[in-house]
Amino acid sequence: MSFLSIFKNSPEKQIAKARKRVKEPHGDAAIRVAACQKLAAMGTLESIEALLDRFKITVAPATQDESEKEQVFQWLVSHDVKSVQPLSRFLRTERQVYWPVKALRTILAEEEFIDSMEKTLSHLLENPPASPDPQAQIIRVIEDIHSPDLEKIIKGHLGDRDDDICIASIDYLVQHAGDQTRETILECYLDFQERPRIKAHLLDCLSEKGWVVRGFRSAVEKTLPMEYALTRDGRIRRIGG
Repeated sequence: MSFLSIFKNSPEKQIAKARKRVKEPHGDAAIRVAACQKLAAMGTLESIEALLDRFKITVAPATQDESEKEQVFQWLVSHDVKSVQPLSRFLRTERQVYWPVKALRTILAEEEFIDSMEKTLSHLLENPPASPDPQAQIIRVIEDIHSPDLEKIIKGHLGDRDDDICIASIDYLVQHAGDQTRETILECYLDFQERPRIKAHLLDCLSEKGWVVRGFRSAVEKTLPMEYALTRDGRIRRIGG
């Protein structure tokens, strides 16, 4: 070890120092951005993981926050597949998922991205985080992609205790309506009688889709609110709508 190396910070110490600055929402923006740039330039798994901490905070004004997160996104994408592992870990533990999901989608081929989302949502289903935000946000962000396995996993989220997760899952299923979706949504409607927000959302979905309640008519008739009615052919419509 040389005499000068004694005074040089190790990579671990440099990352720890930069990571602290990255997470300072009320600090100088130039210092925060410089710390992000340093972590991106180091290009190790550890530094990329630290760089992701920028997504954990929000700064004012909103335009500055958006600009910084966009730049971090670009740096993550520039590291290509090296960013995938830190991004995947982040999505399993943190609440702020929009930019990380966008980065993964940019880096990965479509089939790889779908596989990544299947694994992430399966993990969150089996290991619910303290906050429902990640599940609901991820389902919203990926609403335009589909696979049978992904649909099955999202159906599993219908059993969640959080209304936002259930509603996001319902909207995903309705958007990618298959042969069994009508029955799934009608079963949900009957199951969620004690959750008024979800029940109201389901009624709107059923009314908008114009699905018949075949096989469920008797049960649906008993539970319809006064502002809804069934047509002769078994479709739900809002009275006066």
